[in-house]
Amino acid sequence: MRWATIICLRLRSLFSRAKVEQELDEELRYHLEREIDAGVAASMTPEDAHYTALRSIRDIEQRKEECRDMRGLNLIENAARDIRFAIRGLRREPEFAFASIASLTLAIGMATTVFTAVNTVLLRPLNLPDPDRLALLWGEEAGGDTRAVVSFADFEDWRRNSHVFSAAAAYTNYYKPVLTGGSRPERLSGLRVSHGFFDVLKAQPALGRFFLPEEDWDGRDDVVVLSHSLWRERFRSNVGIVGQRILLDGRPLTVVGVAGPDLKPLPRSIGGDVPQIYRPVGEERGEKSRDGRHLQAIVRLKPGVTISQAQAELSVLCRRMEHLHPDTDAKLAVRVVGIRDDLTRNLRGGLIGLQLAVLAVLLIACANVANLLLARSIGRQRETAVRAALGAGVWRLARMFLAESVLLGLIAGAGGVALAFLSSTVLRTASADVFPDASDFPLDFRVLAFAAVVAIGTSLLFGMAPVWQIITSGTEEALRNGGRRIAGDRRQILRRLLGMGQIAIALVLLISAGLLTDSFLRLRAVSPGFDPRQVLTAGVTLPSMRYPTDANRAVFFEQLLERLRTIPGVSQAALVTPLPMSGDFDTTLIEIPGRSIADEERNSPDRYVVSPDYFAMLKIPLLQGRLFDDHDDAAHKDVALISQTAARVLWPGESPIGKKVRAGSASGDFYRSPYREIVGVVGDVAQYGLGLPSRPQIYMPHAQFADRFVTLLLRAKNTDPISLAAPLRRAVLAADAEQPIYDVIPFQSLVDGSLAARRFAVWMLIAFALGALALAASGIYGVISYTVAQRTQEFGIRMALGASPSNVLRDALAMGVPMIVSGIIAGLLGSFAASRFLHAFLFGASSIDLSSFAGVPVGMILVALAACYVPARRAAKMEPLLALRQE
Repeated sequence: MRWATIICLRLRSLFSRAKVEQELDEELRYHLEREIDAGVAASMTPEDAHYTALRSIRDIEQRKEECRDMRGLNLIENAARDIRFAIRGLRREPEFAFASIASLTLAIGMATTVFTAVNTVLLRPLNLPDPDRLALLWGEEAGGDTRAVVSFADFEDWRRNSHVFSAAAAYTNYYKPVLTGGSRPERLSGLRVSHGFFDVLKAQPALGRFFLPEEDWDGRDDVVVLSHSLWRERFRSNVGIVGQRILLDGRPLTVVGVAGPDLKPLPRSIGGDVPQIYRPVGEERGEKSRDGRHLQAIVRLKPGVTISQAQAELSVLCRRMEHLHPDTDAKLAVRVVGIRDDLTRNLRGGLIGLQLAVLAVLLIACANVANLLLARSIGRQRETAVRAALGAGVWRLARMFLAESVLLGLIAGAGGVALAFLSSTVLRTASADVFPDASDFPLDFRVLAFAAVVAIGTSLLFGMAPVWQIITSGTEEALRNGGRRIAGDRRQILRRLLGMGQIAIALVLLISAGLLTDSFLRLRAVSPGFDPRQVLTAGVTLPSMRYPTDANRAVFFEQLLERLRTIPGVSQAALVTPLPMSGDFDTTLIEIPGRSIADEERNSPDRYVVSPDYFAMLKIPLLQGRLFDDHDDAAHKDVALISQTAARVLWPGESPIGKKVRAGSASGDFYRSPYREIVGVVGDVAQYGLGLPSRPQIYMPHAQFADRFVTLLLRAKNTDPISLAAPLRRAVLAADAEQPIYDVIPFQSLVDGSLAARRFAVWMLIAFALGALALAASGIYGVISYTVAQRTQEFGIRMALGASPSNVLRDALAMGVPMIVSGIIAGLLGSFAASRFLHAFLFGASSIDLSSFAGVPVGMILVALAACYVPARRAAKMEPLLALRQE
């Protein structure tokens, strides 16, 4: 009770002291105005009137100082007093407050929005146990891929002989079985993993057990572990599920365990969709599994072991394996990569670039508000000079103005956080294809701390400009001139430099956005080599238990295509594996009779298996020979088609028609593959993305090389292709009641998705550039308005002596020309430097693009002149008598 009483008395005392000081301030202002009016009435000079006022009110100022000493205000009370004074000042000038807060809110909001992405992707801990100790093992062949998959035998050698791992596992996410036996077939997302996978993720089974080491091998892999969600939703939390058999792809498998709810899925970019089911990798024993490289590897480092230490040990193991297995591991190396570094390898540079862009916008906003503060300080120079003459020190004056700046920054910071919160939903939607592992962009403590630091830092930055100008201004001169400066005052260089900087930074952002936009438009105009419009795609995987032979599969898909062609609204139907631009791919080794093919490009072209109607449906042009037809089935000779690039690389300077080629996988079965006759050459298609160099491609007819994994394609006839999804699903179930379809996507969306990262970067940079342009225009307006206000009496005298409004308008506009020209020159120099950095991201466009480097500055000049015109026109329309009387 005693402490509550003391606190209440203290608060009442604080408010009463504030009231006393406010009354003293009002009394000081009243005496100042009265003494000045008396001096003017007595025909005193303005300088003498001001000094008379100072002598008359010195006792009032002394009373204030005695009041302060008597009250013993501490630092917190001083700050509170300064904030209250700042609030009163902002309330008296709402237009200034609104303009400053709006500029800063926009800039801080943009900076905070980008930082939420940086925080989510680069800084926020992964949703995995001890993620800093998790690493991936990627194969690295000399001159080849630095993120190559590894073989199980090589992985086992690393796992057994290494001393830096506490757990290690191999896995593949290319496992999507069909679960049958219920009311409807269901395609599941799954992982095939080695027995150490659950130890790496520190998971415990909710029921049963996880996999045993001996179950890693083929023949012992007929067991599965259910995810906790699948067990709860599909099997209704049946505690007796362990030991039961379920049908996956028509094969009975035994459930040995159910994963606990604590098992965290791997990030999507390395683990695929959230797995619903797990099955052992099922590798062949011995050396057969050494050259079959199709697995990813993840390890958990022992405490205290670094990535570099793990890399050194595995490099030694690889050198040993070269001697033991020269046929398969002659050039094999391994690269150890921290899991976060691997996930952000393609995003770090882009996010840092966006953060730099938004920092530029923030600097423009700071310069803008600094200019507004400088313009506002015109009317306060006499007040400041009086304070200084009466004994106010440098720190007291600086504190008064910095309190106002900090108040503006804090209000804008709160607005920026609110703006970032609203834009996080837009960011999540726009970047879904760019950041697949980021399900949300929360405003956590890092984001709030960043916003607070930016708000306070920027407020101190722009607040120093008026502080510097007012502190360096002479008290006597300020009192004599009443706050006015002549046009040639050298202190105006600060304001002009701020305006020039705004123009330069905005120009750099605008030209960079122009270069990236031009590059994006050029890339989007690139033909992928096929026509994806009005085409619906859907995946189908036939179970090997029910379709064990090529003939079974060929008959099923032939009958299914006939059924699909009868669907209303379908003009054509075909199949392919793999689908271009889908992210999937399939390469093959080739051999030409009597020739040695040494280099990698010749040795591993992309392989496609297609139905005869595939080329006509996607409008892939035939360049030589013929296409596949219904006669190219298993009963006739083996044939193939090749792409234009393959013809140029494999048979340079000669026709490939009639030539022979063997194509197959890198195993002992390769030499049992038949030689195929090249019957035609077709155009190149984009497999990995638009604008990438074309690779050799080879096509085989599905009737002769029937794959289990295919993508069905339906071309819609005058309708939205997605409307064909339901009849397509019904048609497949009618052909096989246990066969679902998956990944039902319009083909055009796949092509558009390949440009998602570039589109996101372009739109973000355009938004920053337009924001910078708006801020720069308002900053130029502030500079010219400031200068016009200083020269008001000069313009009034000139107009009274006969100067025309057009002359005044011309002179007022001319004040902005040096600033605009110097800003444009500085911006062009900065843009040349920025274009060197952007060169790697440009497609089909020069880093010194004439349209951007010429058109953007012209537009910038027009906007700047328009910003200058408004205050210049106001100066030209002023009344001379009012201008002469203005103080």
